Amino acid sequence: MGGKEGAGFGEAMKSLVRGRVHISAICVGMAQRILDESVAYAASNKQGGSPIGEFQLVQAMLAEIQTGVYAGRAMVLEAARKYDSGEDRKIGPAAAKLFCAEMVGRAADLGVQIHGGMGYMRGVAVERCFRDARLFRIYEGTSEIQKLILGRALLKDVK
Repeated sequence: MGGKEGAGFGEAMKSLVRGRVHISAICVGMAQRILDESVAYAASNKQGGSPIGEFQLVQAMLAEIQTGVYAGRAMVLEAARKYDSGEDRKIGPAAAKLFCAEMVGRAADLGVQIHGGMGYMRGVAVERCFRDARLFRIYEGTSEIQKLILGRALLKDVK
């Protein structure tokens, strides 16, 4: 069974690269869900008679989530395009995975903050996203490993 002796590690690493693009896309989708839930909550939940979405700091938190989603989506599309063409199967996937995994963690934290005490309750979508988002900084190589991959690849290109 199997293929060429000693080639298994390289093949496993190739599948991780494709997985990094996939995980990045999942992170963007989750961040979009957090944004959608948070916008709906901010528009309907009232504090002092006004929807909390009218408060500038809540608007700023929503803007931060939106900016992350926008940037993450652009990174994923570019990394996927270059992966599919064979142009880049190292830097783009690692950068997208690093950025998107960290971005969804920040988005989840902000989503819980916007929801206040409700954001920490089981059964609320942002609470589940908050728990799940942490995993993406570990899956398909930790954020720290992505930084090493990126640093090494950038230095290799200079040599």
